[in-house]
Amino acid sequence: MNNDALMAHLHEDVIAMQATALAGGPDLDRAVPTCPGWTVTELLGHLWVIQTWVQSILRARELQPTPQAGPSPVADFIDGIPDFLTAMRAITADEPCWNFGPEPRRAGWWIRRQAHEHSIHRFDLGAALGSTPTVDAALAADGVDEVLSVFYPRQVRLGRIEPITETIRIAADDTGDEWVLGDGDPVASVTADACALYLGVWKRRDLAAVARIDGDAAAVRRTLGVALAP
Repeated sequence: MNNDALMAHLHEDVIAMQATALAGGPDLDRAVPTCPGWTVTELLGHLWVIQTWVQSILRARELQPTPQAGPSPVADFIDGIPDFLTAMRAITADEPCWNFGPEPRRAGWWIRRQAHEHSIHRFDLGAALGSTPTVDAALAADGVDEVLSVFYPRQVRLGRIEPITETIRIAADDTGDEWVLGDGDPVASVTADACALYLGVWKRRDLAAVARIDGDAAAVRRTLGVALAP
C-alpha cells in the first residue's frame, strides 16, 4: 500500500477518534475489552503519547524519550491532532530517520506504522463503545504484512520470543495475499479474509476460531499463540 493511501486511512481514523473524544461523557470511562486494564481515556492518552513521541522523532531524526501522559489525556489528544497530522503530511519519505524497522531507516516508515497504530486502536475504541469498525481489506493485508515482516523478526531479535519452528502459510482469501511464517515447507495453512487475519495477528480475535485451517491444526495453534506483535 502506498503512502498516500496509508495517510488517507490515518486521517480518517484520527478524525473518527477525535469525534469520540469530543463527545466525551461517560463513554470515556468505559473499559476497552481488547486492551485489558485500559479505559477509553487511557486509550486516547496512549495515542497522544505515541503521536507526541513520533513528532519528536521526526523533528530530531533520532530516537527520543517517550513522553508521559499528563493529567488531561483526552484534552491533550484532541489539542494535539492538528500538529500530529501536519507533521505526518510533511514527511519526506526517503529522508533518513530513526525507526525500529529494518535498515535502511527512512522517515516514510512512520506513515505505515502510524496508519496501523491508529487503525487497530480505532477497532479497540469501537469494541469499547459497542461497535465494530470495518477495516479496509487492502489496509488489513498491509497490516498483516507489517506484523510478519517487521514485528515478528523484531520480537525474535530482542529475545522476546523464540523463532517459530513450525512453518505456517497464511492466506487472505479476499485480497489474494499470502505469507509464509517460518522457514521450510509449511505444515499447515490458515485462510481467512484480510480483516480477520489482521485482527488475529494483533490478538484482537481468536484467529484459529474464525479461519479455515488445513494441515496440522495443533501447529497452527502453537504458532498463533506466539506474541508476534507487542
